Amino acid sequence: MMKRFFIITAYIMMLLPVLSGCADNTASDSGRKVRVYYPEENYSKLLSMERTMLSEKKEDRVDELIKALYYEPVINHMIPVLNEGVKIKSRTVSGDLLCVDMSASYNGLTKTEEVLTRAAIVETLTQVDGINYVELSVNGEELKDDHGIPYGPMRGDSFINDTATEINTYDRRRVTLYFADMEGYHLIKTTRSVVYTANMSTEKLIVQKLIEGPQESDEAYPTIPKDTALLSVTVKNEICYVNFNAAIREKPYKVAENAVIYSIVDSLTELPNIDKVQILIEGVSDGMLYDSMSLDRLYERDMDIVR
Repeated sequence: MMKRFFIITAYIMMLLPVLSGCADNTASDSGRKVRVYYPEENYSKLLSMERTMLSEKKEDRVDELIKALYYEPVINHMIPVLNEGVKIKSRTVSGDLLCVDMSASYNGLTKTEEVLTRAAIVETLTQVDGINYVELSVNGEELKDDHGIPYGPMRGDSFINDTATEINTYDRRRVTLYFADMEGYHLIKTTRSVVYTANMSTEKLIVQKLIEGPQESDEAYPTIPKDTALLSVTVKNEICYVNFNAAIREKPYKVAENAVIYSIVDSLTELPNIDKVQILIEGVSDGMLYDSMSLDRLYERDMDIVR
């Protein structure tokens, strides 16, 4: 009996390094998992499939994902993003910017095909650690929209999908957003060009972008806590009613209370159909936002706070 005990104990001790190695591989794999995006076969929506990265270096991971965009997805109803016609001619990594030059056939895509292709490329490749922006060109010329405006560097959140699963009709709009300055007492005007689904209102688009916060290039600071949820946005008689959850009261940033209010008000009143804004929390317009700014009043545009 004692001999059997020692044999079992020795066997377990031999297994421990193996089991430990398996645990380490699992932990390592969790940091390698990404999603590769593909259009649905009828170009009605953008779908994704999980993939475990095999490469270690940033440039190698970029090349690995580019190859994946050519693959025929194993899941039905997905099609490759790239093919022998629409393909990537070259790519260049400069810091956190990835420049991708497409073949001339890219210009032959329909509007819906182009948006889904561009979204799939950007959203896939910006998952590589150290790649925050992707800039597309075609035969060496920067990619532009229908108005001749360059798209410039794009992030994954440049593409807004209101249904979380479907991308139908797209539009592109340049919006004006107001974020805080370094001291948190004034606002800084920024502009951003974003692509969004047509079933999303511009008012909702603006507030969501305020919650996401400024880009690094804006040299500005956020005004709304990132955990804030936008519950609803409605416009009636040129008044925009913006309903947040209670997380907006958490004040994680050193920003003055009136700067928070007017970052929302001044951003929304950039739209011609909005003159005033009322802010609600959990559907209630009573009390103060923090200490002094009342929720029961309608706020009008105030440019004195903008530097």
